[in-house]
Amino acid sequence: PMDDPTLISRQQLFARIVGGLGGRAAEEVIFGEPEVTTGAAGDLQQITGLAKQMVVTFGMSDIGPWSLMDAAQSGDVIMRM
Repeated sequence: PMDDPTLISRQQLFARIVGGLGGRAAEEVIFGEPEVTTGAAGDLQQITGLAKQMVVTFGMSDIGPWSLMDAAQSGDVIMRM
């Protein structure tokens, strides 16, 4: 994966998720939980989509290399979990 810039490892994707959560965490640490704003909404939406892609599209989950893109199949897999 290091030689091809179009390939992104699970570790790199996870680092993007952690980085995306940084803004929200910083607000909470600096201003306190009652003062957290909606400023991180875009970041949260982006990392939620990325996490979903990791599982649904890329097969990067603890259940193994499954692609759950087909709704009928994903429902069946989830029911068996």
